[in-house]
Amino acid sequence: MADFYAVLHECGGRKVNQDSITLQRMVTRKGTVSLALLCDGMGGMDQGEIASGYVAEQIGVWFYDALPAVLKPRYRAGAVSKSLQRCLFRIHEDLREYGEEQGLHCGTTLTLLLIVEKKWQLFHLGDSSAYRLERCAKRITYSHAGKGGLERCIGIGRYHKPQERRGRWHKSGVFLLTSDGMQRFVKEQDLYHALNRERIRNRAEAEKALQGLAKAAVRRGESDNMSAVYLRCGK
Repeated sequence: MADFYAVLHECGGRKVNQDSITLQRMVTRKGTVSLALLCDGMGGMDQGEIASGYVAEQIGVWFYDALPAVLKPRYRAGAVSKSLQRCLFRIHEDLREYGEEQGLHCGTTLTLLLIVEKKWQLFHLGDSSAYRLERCAKRITYSHAGKGGLERCIGIGRYHKPQERRGRWHKSGVFLLTSDGMQRFVKEQDLYHALNRERIRNRAEAEKALQGLAKAAVRRGESDNMSAVYLRCGK
């Protein structure tokens, strides 16, 4: 369970924010289950905001409708993964078919963190990022971008299984999910300096630090949407 979280959701230099964020939490017999999701609609494609918003909406439905049954009688990471991947495949096909019918391309990245029973699972497609902030800012996702653009995403082309990582959610844990607009002009050492556990004590301080990083990125030339989710574990 996260002690607290903070969110950044900025248009940057664009009129439309194609990023979507959802934060969900439910209480079960086994404790609190938390979910954080960041989707970055592909700016070079049509209706990226529709794609990212649809993914966020459908993942919320999965969280409340399908996940509780998967967690009974006990938490099994493999069962959660299979259930989520079935959901992601359906979402991918929905967006791809909608795009074909409308003559559009609707694609989005996906970076999802699920916390169950002091354990975490991460699912990732695209060029957004997830970091662990402990002694440094350590990126725990890899980019699916190639020379010709994104090679893996939700909604365009064939379906690819997401990158998946698992670990234990411990008392010093701090996670950060960011869209690519927060990466080009913000170095990992800047992230750690602004958001490390010793510096951030509450949600307001975390949100202020995220805003400071976004303003610095704009000064350095960033014009893309910028979104981030900061989660801290333990009091």
